[in-house]
Amino acid sequence: MSSDDASLKKVQGHINERHFAQLIDGEVYKAQHTGKTDVLDEQGNTHSVKSGEWWQIFLYRRSRFVYNTEFNELGNIAPLMIDCLDAFPEDREDYLADKNSAKERLQIPMRNLRQEIEIHGMFSEFLRKSIFNGGEVDYISILPCYIPREVPVLDKQFHIFDQDDVVEVLSNEISLANSRARNSSETDDQKVLLRTFKNVGEIEVRTDSGIHYREMKFRMNSAETYRLLTKHIGNKTQVTEQLFTYGEATQTFRI
Repeated sequence: MSSDDASLKKVQGHINERHFAQLIDGEVYKAQHTGKTDVLDEQGNTHSVKSGEWWQIFLYRRSRFVYNTEFNELGNIAPLMIDCLDAFPEDREDYLADKNSAKERLQIPMRNLRQEIEIHGMFSEFLRKSIFNGGEVDYISILPCYIPREVPVLDKQFHIFDQDDVVEVLSNEISLANSRARNSSETDDQKVLLRTFKNVGEIEVRTDSGIHYREMKFRMNSAETYRLLTKHIGNKTQVTEQLFTYGEATQTFRI
């Protein structure tokens, strides 16, 4: 993605946040922070607003895993994320001169990371920390990717899910695997894949630019995540023409 495309995507995301806040009589969360909250509703509950084909759950540098207390409480996930990043030289030019060595060094820590997340109970806690920043965010509110983000506010529909329902469904329905090379130019075990019958998400080291080099990226596919949530979380309720709630959110969300 070019820097112009990334900027446009960010602008469109902010427009959706404003539109969602308008529809729920809430407000865009403007505090300077590194959390996940986008919108506050009238009850003071917090929403992470998602749209587009892929959701970037996080893009963190090494220091985030060194100093973030909550990540360091998730078993050995933080040290293993650091091991994955440390497989790459600090200077990107050194990496570009010898990519294969870095990719080979990455294989063991990436396999270890997948095994750590698979430990009983760890995947759900990892999802809660990654998507909801622990207990910071109450709801994930989704504009499905089949609705263009550029349409007027009254043509949009947002689907609201409680964090506990989301974590339960995703941790139960998704399995983990390491990536496999598809041709001779690729290398095994470069990612942790979140899978159903297709890829739902992926965790990898970003190396594609000088600005975003040696960063750990976790992203999820919007359509497949939305499919899982709507399939496995019942009690769908139409609140307005533009708002739908599911599961526990039907009981707790109010406008």
